[in-house]
Amino acid sequence: MKDVMEIDVMKRSTVRSAEGILIERLVESISVIEIPVEDFVRKNEFVLTTAIGCGADVSAFKKFVQDVIDSGAAALGVATGHHVSGFPPEVLELAETRQFPLIELPWELRFADITQSILGALNNWLRHNANRAEELQKQLLHQFLTGGSLTDAAEVISHEMDCAVIILDTEGVINGKSRNSQSLQEKWQSNHDQGSMIEIGKNCMLMTENSLITYKIETANTLHGYLGFELPQDVPIEHFLCNGEEYLLNHAVVALCLWFQRENVIFETELRLRDDFVWMLAKGEQVWELILSRAKALDYQVELPHVCILGSVSNFDILYEKSNSARDSFDQWTKTAYRLIEKKVEEAANSIQRRVMITHHQGRLIIFLEIPMDSILDTVNGFLNRVDSRLQQALPGIIMSWGVGENHAGVKSFHQSFNDARIALDIGIHQKGPGNRSTFTNTGIFRALNSLANSPEIQEITLSTIGSLLVYDQHKELDLVETLIAYIRNQMNVSQTSRALNLHRQSLLYRLRKIESLTDRSLIDPDDLFLLDLSIRLWTTGLVANKKNAEWPTQ
Repeated sequence: MKDVMEIDVMKRSTVRSAEGILIERLVESISVIEIPVEDFVRKNEFVLTTAIGCGADVSAFKKFVQDVIDSGAAALGVATGHHVSGFPPEVLELAETRQFPLIELPWELRFADITQSILGALNNWLRHNANRAEELQKQLLHQFLTGGSLTDAAEVISHEMDCAVIILDTEGVINGKSRNSQSLQEKWQSNHDQGSMIEIGKNCMLMTENSLITYKIETANTLHGYLGFELPQDVPIEHFLCNGEEYLLNHAVVALCLWFQRENVIFETELRLRDDFVWMLAKGEQVWELILSRAKALDYQVELPHVCILGSVSNFDILYEKSNSARDSFDQWTKTAYRLIEKKVEEAANSIQRRVMITHHQGRLIIFLEIPMDSILDTVNGFLNRVDSRLQQALPGIIMSWGVGENHAGVKSFHQSFNDARIALDIGIHQKGPGNRSTFTNTGIFRALNSLANSPEIQEITLSTIGSLLVYDQHKELDLVETLIAYIRNQMNVSQTSRALNLHRQSLLYRLRKIESLTDRSLIDPDDLFLLDLSIRLWTTGLVANKKNAEWPTQ
């Protein structure tokens, strides 16, 4: 409104209220209106009126002014001398209380002249802002095409906006900064984690502690980062954004997206190369000289000892439902989740000063962790403790199973360690269920049983030995198999077994005699006990009942 009052046609008018805040009142349009107001006035509109219908009715005039104020108008200009002779004290008091400018216009001043002058000024202002934005965008495109950095881009924006500028990624890390931004950087670093942010526009956030503004750098619903700058002193945020700066920022953001998109392409290409390399190590299909050559290009130190660790997430579907990622498909969300998991794995490795090589393939996370050969499992467990902690913070409720191929940890043994880790993971999930860790060493018994179960003769012996027990349990529901397992586990001690099963001694003895009768084996004969124990183990682990091929790459 201050600029409006300086237009030649307005110099004969008089400000009758709230003159001190004219500079804060934004004008985006102008209209002429009479009673009633209803919904005909837009926000930030300079309203002209003759106040026809008010006359000497002070309450009607006051109601009219009140409605204009409530509509969000910038100011009200009233032509006096015909329908109203001036502003009654009650109306002026209302306007002062609400800090709303009332402008007294001479009756002979034509509204058409006022409207034409103000619309002309608005058009000039819009044209000026468009030229500024286009020129800024042109300079930024030049920087991008000539290999300029985000710091160069920040310098260009800083010069145009006359303020310090920083450019941030989605994590809040500063990727570019203008030369005059040291104070701004310090404020951001000290406040962005705990500072309270309020939304002040579609793409704009204000940090209330220090008037720091962040503007989204976004394309096609993909957030790349933020443009950060400080709100000028004594300038209301609404005035700042409506004064052409938001239009300028929108053009700047379009150009800045090019830098982030280029970095994303480079990053995705590098990730793909790293993924392919790690999977190549796991498969063991390449000669060592080629591995060394590719490792050097990717800055991997494959000459150091490594151990393979495989991870499996068992509840991605539940995590997806909780994520509220309505605009992402499950496959898109899973891909993003894997990248987040890999990032947390790298953070955990850095925290123990170890390097890792990571990828994911066919639903499994593949990690090759650099280890000292004298403390392999201690290093692995400490590492996985940190990984699990970080994953629970990043993806609360995630259920992660781990398999460790420590038996072939070392140099040039990536494929062997991978196979050991695969076996450990699959057996661990089968034995303990999801959410556990298994090493290759502690799956020895199961691997031995697995080898035996491959024999058709062993399968036949198992079923002939305990088949009658299984049929009896199915029909009589006496749990003779569980009774036999408990009896063997308690070293054939009747008293301990009865306590473990919460059974009366005589009931347990009846069951044991029934087992001997059905199997035609003696529970005091060592050979019979061994055969019963072996058959029970093969059956309860599912190796005989559910023998099938492994689901993942074989040796």
